[in-house]
Amino acid sequence: MRIIAGEKRGRKLKTPKGDRIRPTEDRIKESIFNVLFGPFSDVNALDLFAGTGGIGIEFLSRGAAMVWFCDKHPDSLRLIRENLNLTGYNSKSRVFEGSYEQCLSEAADRGMRFDYIYLDPPYAERAYYSEAIRAVVASDLLKEQGRLILEAPREYEFEDVTGLRLARLKKYGNKKIWIYESCD
Repeated sequence: MRIIAGEKRGRKLKTPKGDRIRPTEDRIKESIFNVLFGPFSDVNALDLFAGTGGIGIEFLSRGAAMVWFCDKHPDSLRLIRENLNLTGYNSKSRVFEGSYEQCLSEAADRGMRFDYIYLDPPYAERAYYSEAIRAVVASDLLKEQGRLILEAPREYEFEDVTGLRLARLKKYGNKKIWIYESCD
C-alpha cells in the first residue's frame, strides 16, 4: 500500500497482517481520487472506520488542512499512528479512539464540518452502513457541496439518503464505491 499522489507520492505505508483490516487497494484509491478530482488543498476530511489511515493520509498528501481518523480497534489505531509518524502528518491530524457514533458526536460538539467523509465499515457489519450514513447526515458534519464516499461489497445496495444526492456509483471487482454530494 502506497500514497498515490501529492507531496508524499510513492511513500509506502504499513499494512496489517491477517484479514481483519482491509486497506483500500491502490488502484481503487487512485480511481476514487480521480473521480473526486479536487482540489484538496485546505479541505477537512474524516476517515471513518479508518483501518490503516491510508485514505486520510492520501488526503493529507494532496494538501488537506486537517484529517480526523476514527476507529475503535487497537490494531487499526496502532497502524494509523505508525503511518502518521512515518509520513510526518501528526500535526494535521486527529486520531479518535472510539465508535463511529462517539466520533461523530465529538466532531459535532467541536463544531467541525468536513469537505469529505469516507466511510468504509467492516464488511461483516452490514447494519453499520445505513446507520453510519444516517448518523453523518443527522450530525450535519458535511459542508455545503461536501461529499460522502462509501466503500462496500458489490452486492450491497442502499436506499436514497435524505440530504444527499448520489453523484457517482463505481464498481471495482467485488467492491462498489458510492459518492454522495450534499444537497445544501
